[in-house]
Amino acid sequence: MAEMTPEQQQALAIASARLRLQNQQQGQPADDALSVARTGVGGLIEGIPIVGPIIRGGTERAAAATLAAFSDETYDQVMDRIHEANRAEKEANPIVDKGAQITGAVAGTIPAIMAAPAAFGAGGGSLALRSGISGLTGATIGGADAAVRSEGNPDEIWRGAKLGGLFGLGGPLAGKVIGAGARSLVDALRTRTAAKVAGMDPQAFGYFRRAVTDDGLEAATLPRRLMEMGPEAIPADLGPNLQKQAGALAATPGEAQATIRTALTDRQAGANARIGQTIDETTGRNVIPSQIQADIAANQNAHSPLYREAFREATPYNTEPIASALEADISRLRGPAQARLRQVRGMLNIADSNVLSTDPAVMFQTRQAIDGLLKTEVDPKVISALTEARQMLDDGLTRAVPRIKEVDAGYAELARQDEALTRGQQVLDSGRTAPRPSELAAEVEQGVQPQGMQIGPSAVPLRLSQGARAEIDRIVGTNSNDIVAMNRLIKGEGDWNRARLATLFGPEKAERLFKVLENERIYADTANTVTRNSETAARIAAQNELGGGAGSFGVKEAFKAGGFLGAARSAAIDKVDDIVKALMSSNTGNVTRESLARALIGEQREKLVEGLMRGQAIGTTPALVDPVVKALLLNAGTSRTR
Repeated sequence: MAEMTPEQQQALAIASARLRLQNQQQGQPADDALSVARTGVGGLIEGIPIVGPIIRGGTERAAAATLAAFSDETYDQVMDRIHEANRAEKEANPIVDKGAQITGAVAGTIPAIMAAPAAFGAGGGSLALRSGISGLTGATIGGADAAVRSEGNPDEIWRGAKLGGLFGLGGPLAGKVIGAGARSLVDALRTRTAAKVAGMDPQAFGYFRRAVTDDGLEAATLPRRLMEMGPEAIPADLGPNLQKQAGALAATPGEAQATIRTALTDRQAGANARIGQTIDETTGRNVIPSQIQADIAANQNAHSPLYREAFREATPYNTEPIASALEADISRLRGPAQARLRQVRGMLNIADSNVLSTDPAVMFQTRQAIDGLLKTEVDPKVISALTEARQMLDDGLTRAVPRIKEVDAGYAELARQDEALTRGQQVLDSGRTAPRPSELAAEVEQGVQPQGMQIGPSAVPLRLSQGARAEIDRIVGTNSNDIVAMNRLIKGEGDWNRARLATLFGPEKAERLFKVLENERIYADTANTVTRNSETAARIAAQNELGGGAGSFGVKEAFKAGGFLGAARSAAIDKVDDIVKALMSSNTGNVTRESLARALIGEQREKLVEGLMRGQAIGTTPALVDPVVKALLLNAGTSRTR
């Protein structure tokens, strides 16, 4: 077969196009699947407000130009046939056409609503203001759409603007009403799903989630809050609304009551053991001051043979310079200081005589007597005079008994330890005898330094900490049934006790001790609140049953008493009380109460938190509800002009 020339190929293509065009004219009816699809696509495009007709018209004109190029028909003839085909398909598929146009209208309007929500009445201000803005936007869209579709017909433009404004005016109100309905339906489904994840009864989960929200808690931070409060913490510890629910359940006979009360009772029974264990781990084992002091005294007595051994090498000492210095001070001083020095001067004489002794043992015993006087003396002038006298005797003994300072160092160390033990028991005091944190830090720093001929660090800081530990044990022992009082006495009113204990035991241990004490205080507060609320609720229920209940104090009464703030507080409290009453009502099933009780005591925490995370969207309107409602209303007006 000979090859076709280009002219022949073009003629064949034109003939093929004519054949296809004829087949199209004589083809399938306008309600077949292909026609339905064309109707839907065309309606979807045409339904877009304002630009829809322009887009469809442009598409049809491009198709007509293409067909006219391959046929012997003119462009206008092809356009007429396209319009006729569109009309026939719309008449054959009216429902498809109308549905597609509505879908296109809504789909074309939603992006504008989401991009500029304020223009469609979703901004701030009153409902009337937002409705007016929405109506103005609707009138603008309706008029512009009618202008495009009617080719500028003034009557159609006016009609489109009126209908668009009317339906736009009702957009905010309709969106609010329909959104609330949609939210309620979706919330019910969300609650049921979240409750299933949490392993709870749906109604119980709703109560629990609301209390968590009202207490300002979030699902994401709930595990961290419980962990911070210790392994014994339960959700009922986290806020007043959760505590009220626990109190309501504890007042209502049934399994839920037993669950709540048993959990709280068992936890409180172990409070002292937990506190005691923490105290042992942070401050060391318990000590009894009298036993330590007895050991110190025994060790001091053990120095007596050492002193006797040192005095074997003693030489007589001329005490006349010391006596002369004392006599000079006696002639100058007056009052108790003079009397004490006269007493000391007499001790330097040989017994029952006025002759000075040269025996170093007499000097040693005089020094010991001065130490005894200083222990009870409070007059600063007397203390100053006795201290100076003691120093002179100490210097003389050092010369007369060469090895005495070695023995003195050990004896003095024990004396310092005894004083530190007593001082440590004053650390948690709130009176004038208690050291300031800076003073205690200085005492510890100075106390660790060896004194005199002592070798190695001093045990003074250890005795200070043991004294404080003994005082903590005394506080715990005398307040074992009152966690709040125990907490107050150990922690104090300010932050001084924290700083003092940090100095003695370290900041981390002090912080841990205070944290455990605070947690136990919260545990006790939960138990007391739940028990108190449950007893009060049970008493009120009995009064109401017997007809003795007092009249209610509602929002109106609260407004009279406290104005707007009082009314607001009353409304908030009433919201919580409504839940409490519902939990105590016979209409609330035992399954719901028991499910809530298990949640409040922290059973299956992981599942509970997962359920709360799943339920975070509860109470929020689905994102597209408001735009879809407004788009439907706006296009309900414009569709009436088509």
